[in-house]
Amino acid sequence: MATRQACQPGYDAEQGRLRIVRVLVVGYHGCDQATCDALVAGKTQLRPSSNPYDWLGDGIYFFEGDWRRALKFAVASCNRPQDRLTREPVRSAAVVGAILRVGDWLDMSTQKGIEEFARTYRDMISRGRVVPPNKQANGNDSDWILRRMDRQVFNQIHNNRKTLNMLPYDAVRGPFPQGNPVAPSSSIRSGTHVQIALRNSACVLGYFAPIEAFEYRAQAAMEISVS
Repeated sequence: MATRQACQPGYDAEQGRLRIVRVLVVGYHGCDQATCDALVAGKTQLRPSSNPYDWLGDGIYFFEGDWRRALKFAVASCNRPQDRLTREPVRSAAVVGAILRVGDWLDMSTQKGIEEFARTYRDMISRGRVVPPNKQANGNDSDWILRRMDRQVFNQIHNNRKTLNMLPYDAVRGPFPQGNPVAPSSSIRSGTHVQIALRNSACVLGYFAPIEAFEYRAQAAMEISVS
């Protein structure tokens, strides 16, 4: 029976192929400064979340290669505690970096990933499953951030692999177009990012405090005190 292992090469007997370490990636997680300090000191670990709005399914969420976007999320969580964007309250917005060594992931920027998602959705509908639609959080939500349908399909993909005794995906990776166009008729949007929902915590090689993020916060605090 296939079980989740540390992110290392192995043999998938069911599929007759080698499992290889494909990706070394840097992810960033928006959080409270105390959480950041504890992670870097090795005193705690991030836990997977399973919120209704976790669109890539259950997992530990990171912004790929973009500490600014992670910090923006932490600031939003700090300023809007009523929205409960994080498990623990964010009193002092910070960002922690993580080095991830991922074996096999479901990459929604590829045709393979898109086709697997579409195939799973069609199968769920054909079997009479009730799949909730994605919804807007409010009338001004042009991003349709309440993506319960996406979440349910991704979780079903993982369940299918477990049922078929296939090696589990270590993570799901998905581009998320968000925000307003940065110029008239442009498809570039102000808050677009790539998220990773990490399902295998053994893929985390370590956490670090991004120097750029620290300098950015220090400069912002200085500008506020001068103004």
